[in-house]
Amino acid sequence: MNHLRALTVLLCGLAAGTVLPGCDPDTSAPASSSTENRNGSAPPVSSVPPEGNAAPDGDRTVGFHARGNEPFWSVEVAGDKLLYNTPDTQPGVELAATRTDTATDVEFRGVHDGKEFVLIITPGHCEDSMSDQDYDYTASFSDGERQLTGCASAED
Repeated sequence: MNHLRALTVLLCGLAAGTVLPGCDPDTSAPASSSTENRNGSAPPVSSVPPEGNAAPDGDRTVGFHARGNEPFWSVEVAGDKLLYNTPDTQPGVELAATRTDTATDVEFRGVHDGKEFVLIITPGHCEDSMSDQDYDYTASFSDGERQLTGCASAED
């Protein structure tokens, strides 16, 4: 009977929003799925990268170098800046992009000269068919007119 009373007191305390001594309030379940806490303030933002981040070991890799053959192309990524290169675009075209880390890849999207583009870097073995070099990522680049595929490596 005492266990039932203790359980009732515990449940009533939780329903009233009180925290038991010794409990960490940051580990309690969220109050709701809304973007505000009970007191109307925004919830804290986690500095922990999401699970499944495409960068190795959950590390948010800042730069990548993507490249492909037939046709030859490359994209160097440094933060939110991309440098797109082909034999016809020397010394390259600078692109501004927004980065999105998903559970399966890293995407860089933007608009250049009125055309949307996207570079997608996905973890996984990739072998350059011309050099037989191995890479840790596959890459695809699309600008609405063409779809290019190749390999990529992480850059520091």
